[in-house]
Amino acid sequence: MALKKNIRHPSFIIGATSFVLFILGIVLRANNFVPGDKIILSAIVLGAIHWIWSLIDVITGYDLNSDSKSFWLIMVMLIPPLGGMIYYMMKRKNVSM
Repeated sequence: MALKKNIRHPSFIIGATSFVLFILGIVLRANNFVPGDKIILSAIVLGAIHWIWSLIDVITGYDLNSDSKSFWLIMVMLIPPLGGMIYYMMKRKNVSM
């Protein structure tokens, strides 16, 4: 059984997209482009979806013991978008070949 990193998880991709959109929105807003506000708002919405999805994954994580589950729950709650992305990068999934 091979172990692979879980960076193809849809929530990880949503989190990474929200970061890129947020930075793009800030750059556009700094240059006085009107769409920058809408892009920042969409990045915040995507970040919230990613954060809630990450919380649910940590809470329902059957492969985590109680100590690591509480650590990841605190990490995801204190650092909202980054904590979830770090959780998905550190978590490994089993892939059968």
